[in-house]
Amino acid sequence: MKRSQGFQKFARKFNSRVAYFVPHSFLFAILLTFLAYFLGILVTYQGPFDMVKYWVHGVWNLLSFSMQMVLLVAAGFSVATAPASQRVLRFLAAIPSTPRRGVMFLTAFTALCSLLHWGLGIIAGAFLAREMGRRIFHVDYPLLVAGAFIGMCAGNLGVFAADPLVIRKAVPFLEKAMGMAPNPELPWSLIPLAGFLGGVTGVVGILGFLYPEEKEATPPSAALLERFEREDQAEEISIAAEREIHQKGKLPFGVWLEHSRWPVWLISIMGFSYIVFWFYGRGFTLNLNIVIFVLFTLALSLHDTPMHFLRSLESSARAAHGIIVQFPFYAGTQGMLASSGLAALATGWVLSAAGAATYPTLLYLHAVLLNLFAPTSGSAWEIQGPLVFNAAQSLGINLPRAMQAFSAGEMVGNVIHPFWTIPLMGICGLSVRDIMGYCLMAFVLLTGIWILCVNFLPV
Repeated sequence: MKRSQGFQKFARKFNSRVAYFVPHSFLFAILLTFLAYFLGILVTYQGPFDMVKYWVHGVWNLLSFSMQMVLLVAAGFSVATAPASQRVLRFLAAIPSTPRRGVMFLTAFTALCSLLHWGLGIIAGAFLAREMGRRIFHVDYPLLVAGAFIGMCAGNLGVFAADPLVIRKAVPFLEKAMGMAPNPELPWSLIPLAGFLGGVTGVVGILGFLYPEEKEATPPSAALLERFEREDQAEEISIAAEREIHQKGKLPFGVWLEHSRWPVWLISIMGFSYIVFWFYGRGFTLNLNIVIFVLFTLALSLHDTPMHFLRSLESSARAAHGIIVQFPFYAGTQGMLASSGLAALATGWVLSAAGAATYPTLLYLHAVLLNLFAPTSGSAWEIQGPLVFNAAQSLGINLPRAMQAFSAGEMVGNVIHPFWTIPLMGICGLSVRDIMGYCLMAFVLLTGIWILCVNFLPV
C-alpha cells in the first residue's frame, strides 16, 4: 500500500515537473519550426532562404487535412450537444462507480473507439471525458483527460489501424521512388493484435494504479465547469428560441424556411441513404471522410431546423481554433524536413548503424523521432516510405515487419506529441502541459511493449 502511494506521489510530482517545461502547443509548433530550420542549414547545408521557401511551400500541404479536422470537431461538437447525445453521455459517465474506475473505463472505451477509427476515438473520448469530469465527484480531471488521449493513441495501433490505408494512398510516391509498388496490406498478424491488447491493458492498468487519493485529486476548475454549463445552456436556449418562433404564427417566407424542419429532413434522408450505400457496398470500412460525413448527417438529424443546426456549431469554434492556427506550422515543418534532405539523412544514419537484428528497434525509434516533425501518417510514409522499404530489402528484413515497426513508432510517438492533443484540449478545456507527464509514462510503457512485439513475434 505504501509503495503504491509512493508511486502515485511520484507520478503527480513528475507530471507537475514536466508541466513546468512544456509550453503551449502553439509554442511547441513554433519551436519545432526553428529547430528544423537551423538543422537544415547546419546539417544538410541548405541556404537560409532556401529553408524559408521549403517552409512556405510546405505550409499548404495540410490544408485538406486541417479542414477535415475542423469539420470533425465541429460535427462532433454538434452531435454531442444534442439532447439525445447528452443522455447517452450521462449514461456512460454513470457506469464507473469510483473516480479510479472512471479513468480506467474511459481509457479502455476510447481505445475501443479508436480501434474502429482514430477520429471516433478523439471525439468520443473528448466528450465523454468532459462529461465524466462534470459528473464524477473528486475525479482527477487531468489524469482523466490523459486517459482519453492515451487510450486513443493505444487503440489506433490495433488490427484496424489506419496505416494500410495511408500506405495505399502513398503508393504512387513509393512506386516512383522504388520502381515498384509495395503491397499496402498489413495482415491481421500477431504483432498488431498483441500490441493492441498488451498496450491497452498496460495503459489502463498503469493509469488505474497511479490514480491519486481522493484528497489529492485535481477536479475541473470552477471556471471550466461554468464554461461547460454555459455551452449546455446555449443548446437549451436555442431549443426554447425555436419553440417561440413556431408559436408566433405567420412568418416572413425566408424566416419560415430557416426554421422549418423539412430542409433538414430531406438532407438527412440523402445523407443516410449514402451511408447505407457505403457500408452495403464496402462492408465495415471507415476512413476519415466517411466518419465526418456520418457525424454531420447525425448532427443535422438531431437538430430540427437549419438555424438550430447552425447555432449548435457556434460553440465548436473554441475547440477548433487551435487546429486552424497550428496545423499550417506543422505542415511547414514537414516541408522543410522533406525538401532539405533531413529525413533522408536521418534514415541513412539508421541504416548505417543497423543490422538485421537491430533494424526493427532502430526503425521504431527513428519513426518516433520523425513523428515530432511530421506527425501525420501520410506525410511520414511519403517522406520515409521508399527509404524504409529499400533499407529493409538490403538487410533482408521481412517488409511487413518493417512496415509494422515504422507504423508502431510513428503512432506511439503521437502519445507525446501536442499535435494530436489540439482537438482534445479544445473540447476538454485543458492545456497539453496538464497531461504530458502522464503521456510520457504511457509512452515508455507502450514503447517497451511494441519493441518486444516487432522484434520477437511472427509476422
